[in-house]
Amino acid sequence: MVDLFLGHSLVCNNRDRVEYDTEREVILRLQNRILLLFFGSADCQRCQEFVPTLKDFFKRLTDEFYVERSAQLVLLYISLDQSEEQLENLLKELPKKCLFLTHDDPYRRYGWMGVGGWGGEMPVPNPR
Repeated sequence: MVDLFLGHSLVCNNRDRVEYDTEREVILRLQNRILLLFFGSADCQRCQEFVPTLKDFFKRLTDEFYVERSAQLVLLYISLDQSEEQLENLLKELPKKCLFLTHDDPYRRYGWMGVGGWGGEMPVPNPR
């Protein structure tokens, strides 16, 4: 899974917006970790409703109060937002420890038009 993100910039959702863009930094952040990918958008009502649950889940699995090996989980937000402003709006609600791809990242080229749901549905490009 780490190989998918080599050559991409991962940014930490903290005040300093630390950017991990070298191969070494990306490997250090992702290797031997459980990676949660969250595809979402500030425009998506289901995403907005899901964020508090995701935030609580992530907190319980990364807080040393709840678990012994808290550094094993990484949350990576992959934005489907149309603008950087929308991206920033959703980042305000996400945990400060989560990582995200920059708005201009090439992975956005897939142009998802919808977001999957709980019933095992998968996002489909350009659904009709």
